[in-house]
This record gives sequence, C-alpha cells and structure tokens, in this order.
Amino acid sequence: MPIQTALDGMCRYFGGDYDPTTRTYRSSPVTGVGVVRRAWPSNDPHEDYFLGMDPGARTGSVIVIWIPRQHEYRRAMGGEHSGVKQIVYETIGEVYLRSRTAFAEDTQDDMYALRDALVERIRLDRTLGGSVFQAGEHISESGGDGIDFEYSKPVTKAGLTKGFFSMRFAAVEFAEA
Repeated sequence: MPIQTALDGMCRYFGGDYDPTTRTYRSSPVTGVGVVRRAWPSNDPHEDYFLGMDPGARTGSVIVIWIPRQHEYRRAMGGEHSGVKQIVYETIGEVYLRSRTAFAEDTQDDMYALRDALVERIRLDRTLGGSVFQAGEHISESGGDGIDFEYSKPVTKAGLTKGFFSMRFAAVEFAEA
C-alpha cells in the first residue's frame, strides 16, 4: 500500500470525508475536531476549528496528521524465501486548539477531553477504518510504543486561548515480500 493511501485512510478515520476543494477532511466523528489535514495549510481559517460544531462551542481544533518516519523490514514466514514486509509508519497528529473560554484552565480541560475522545476513537478500531493493519499497539523492535501524547500549556491573548498537543503512534501495514 502506498504511504499516501495509508495517510489518506487515517485522515478519513479521524476527519471524515475528504473535500478536494479545501484539501481537508471536514466531517469528523470526533467531538471537538473541526477539520483534519494531511499537511500544514498556507492559510489557517479560524472557522475550520469550529466546523460542524454548535455555534456556542467554546473550544475547537484542527488536526494535521503526518508521517515523519517509516521503517520496513522482512518477517520470515515458512522459510528464508517466504515472508512479508512489515511497514511501520510513525504517525503524528498535531492537534491545534482555539478556545473562547475566559480561563486557560477551561481550555486545558477541553484539551484533555479531546485527548480522551481521540484515544477512544483509536480503541474503537485498531485498523483505523481499514487504513492499516493495526495502529496504536506496542511494537518494540520498530519503535512504536502504544499511543503517546505531549502537551503544551494554553496561552490566552486578546480574548482567544490557544493550545497544542501531539498524538504519536505506530501504524503497521504488511506487504508480500
């Protein structure tokens, strides 16, 4: 499977249907996600953070899913001339938040709630909608170690609080060797 196919499938799993006009996935099944992208935009429309949410939603997000590293190796099955290639995509979801809350603490709570919703989505289907063989599982020899999160502190300026966190996991695919 080409890397673009795996990436598109993961973006669809977290972001919904693809819109070729905006190059975004715009109907996320995850509460709190406005738009999912597979690259950083040249412009960053504020309305994308709240797409599909109730008008009073206090916090929204845009997620950029990308694969910065890929590792492949052969797994022998039934002898030296039979086997499969195990392809491990190091996958990162960069989650950008914008919040209309009066307090950064509320944005932080919303960030943790979104983190929980993303983990729940991964646990719902380890194939991420059939886009890969498995994702978010421990793969020691390939560097994958479950699902890992790293958070920034929210910052409020001019009545808008912004936050950021990254979600990292290994997505595995197998190909005939």
